[in-house]
Amino acid sequence: MVSVTARKIRELGTERPSGASGRLYTGYLISYPYIGRGMVIFRDPHGHRMITTPVKRVLGEPGGKMIYVETENSVYRLEIHGEPLFPMRAAGE
Repeated sequence: MVSVTARKIRELGTERPSGASGRLYTGYLISYPYIGRGMVIFRDPHGHRMITTPVKRVLGEPGGKMIYVETENSVYRLEIHGEPLFPMRAAGE
């Protein structure tokens, strides 16, 4: 689990922009994003969370401070704050 700030930088497959691009999501990423599964960011202690459509591609290193996550509908830039509280594993580990 690690503290992150995710910024939606692009929406895919829409003819008109929805206005959600550029939106910030701050919270905790429980595990490294896996291809084929939705990415989950817990946003507060009351259980509110942001769940994406399935991940298609992840760019960046699991230990890096910034990664890019492409889902079926959007692209997010994740900024990692500090060190993980628990080890995060990439897919296949």
